[in-house]
Amino acid sequence: MTKYIVIATVMVLVSGGLSLSAQNLSLAETGGGHDHHQHGAQMVMQGAEVIVDMETDPASIKAGSPATIFFSVKDLEGKPLQDLTITHDRLLHVIIASKDFSVFAHIHPEDLGPITPEMIKTARFPVRYTFPKSGQYLIALDSAVKDSPFSEHFSVDVTGEPGMGSMKKDFAREKKFGDYTVSLHSTPERISAGKETMLSYVIKKNGTPVNDLQPYLSAPMHIAVISADLNNFIHAHGELPGTSSTQSHEGHHHMTVPEKFGPRIEAHLSFPAKGVYQIFGEVKHSGKVMLTSFMVEVE
Repeated sequence: MTKYIVIATVMVLVSGGLSLSAQNLSLAETGGGHDHHQHGAQMVMQGAEVIVDMETDPASIKAGSPATIFFSVKDLEGKPLQDLTITHDRLLHVIIASKDFSVFAHIHPEDLGPITPEMIKTARFPVRYTFPKSGQYLIALDSAVKDSPFSEHFSVDVTGEPGMGSMKKDFAREKKFGDYTVSLHSTPERISAGKETMLSYVIKKNGTPVNDLQPYLSAPMHIAVISADLNNFIHAHGELPGTSSTQSHEGHHHMTVPEKFGPRIEAHLSFPAKGVYQIFGEVKHSGKVMLTSFMVEVE
């Protein structure tokens, strides 16, 4: 078994999301004879301290073959945390994205079945995923302890065929996603690292504004923001126009969303560093979840 210790030393709370940057990738310990691949991360939170370990089975993930990913959440003494909080209808949210940004998934342990008492006791939770291409992937975990949010991300390499291509830069602010046309505007137009940016989505279907969007996991929109180097990750949630950007992050985990809304959704973010970022957004309409994907450059 190979264990990688990732010390996460920067955590920035933003309106509607949480950004965490891993500063040091070090302290690798190696061993043999096991069929799991384990990553570890330590996170120091205000009022709480969390260690997240991730293991994969099999240890070497192959494109096209199902893999099980286990997350263990512990305190600094290595004891399982018992105070995880359901946020947006799920105990853990797991984001998977390929380095070329052609693959995206948002999955949960509940997708495999109910959370069991054993999972709660051991604070060890599985998800299952089949990686469609070989290459590097980000795997991110988002959850909360006693309503205090935390987020962590890891990087894994997948072998086999087919291989993923290189990232293609596309800064278009209006795109087609099936029958839907989605436009994205930012305020200010030029995005600067460390400064709050408001993203505004307008969603149309066949040229007509969509006024009957539906809540998805208790939010108007789920948003995953990932830097091109996979070092920065933000999990955020869209808001309806007029919602105060100063409400607490805990409030975003317990949103009250009307049954129908649209066509505009807003999000307030602070990008942690300059560079290229991909912004994935998930919205629900007519009972189906639509994935949007935009690329921005941060100065």
